[in-house]
Amino acid sequence: MKPSLLTQEFLAAAAAMLALLVFVSALYWLFTGNSPWPTFLVLQALAFGSGIGLLTLLSPRRRG
Repeated sequence: MKPSLLTQEFLAAAAAMLALLVFVSALYWLFTGNSPWPTFLVLQALAFGSGIGLLTLLSPRRRG
């Protein structure tokens, strides 16, 4: 069974947001030397959910 187009868009958005979350957290840790967990990572997790929704619903649609 082939996943629906919205499911494919959701998975692509989740992968993009996860990559961004890991990248920004690593940069924060590298530059400050502080663990990003307490505040930074929690705030990023909240942005993760809204980012997935925005990327899923507003991304250009593929045909086929």
